[in-house]
Amino acid sequence: MVDFVMKRGRFGQNIFAQSLMRQRFPVLYPLAVVCIAFMVLSLLLIFLGLPGTWVIIGITGLWAAFVETAHFGWQFFAFAIGLAGLGELIEFAAGYYGAKRFGGSSKGSVGGIIGALVGGFMCAPILFGLGALPGALAGGFAGCFLVEKMRGASGQAAASAAFGATLGRFGGFVVKLSIGIGIICLSAPLIWQSV
Repeated sequence: MVDFVMKRGRFGQNIFAQSLMRQRFPVLYPLAVVCIAFMVLSLLLIFLGLPGTWVIIGITGLWAAFVETAHFGWQFFAFAIGLAGLGELIEFAAGYYGAKRFGGSSKGSVGGIIGALVGGFMCAPILFGLGALPGALAGGFAGCFLVEKMRGASGQAAASAAFGATLGRFGGFVVKLSIGIGIICLSAPLIWQSV
């Protein structure tokens, strides 16, 4: 028996631990539930303006690294990383092009992006972090509006550009949240199947 336990297998695990994994050791069921729950809770990070999609991919990567029966493959991670990168790009570009679409300047668009970051950060403590989204939207509006007014635009033109920046920022947020939900929908069944 001692020889059986001391032999080493894949990734340095002993043979006894591998045999327990093959028998679908009951500890993996609650761990899978906790893992999937953390992935769902990571969606709240998106509300805070933090990289929740990357945290979801990180949790999936940890599961794939430490659970022998998990078979994700590099294609899954390449696809998930591509989706998360696309979400970040869309979120960034949506506010910029939203302001441009409604008559704002490039400087006004940058002001909206900076205002959204500052507003999201300042309002993050409100309502246990849920204030970050309204803070980012209001900050984006205020940042774009102020920069457009400093450039000499009329109040109506500055408000129109600021509305475009806010609308674009919200659209980018919705896209990023949808991508996060999509990554969870792709990885959660694979996690559960590996139990």
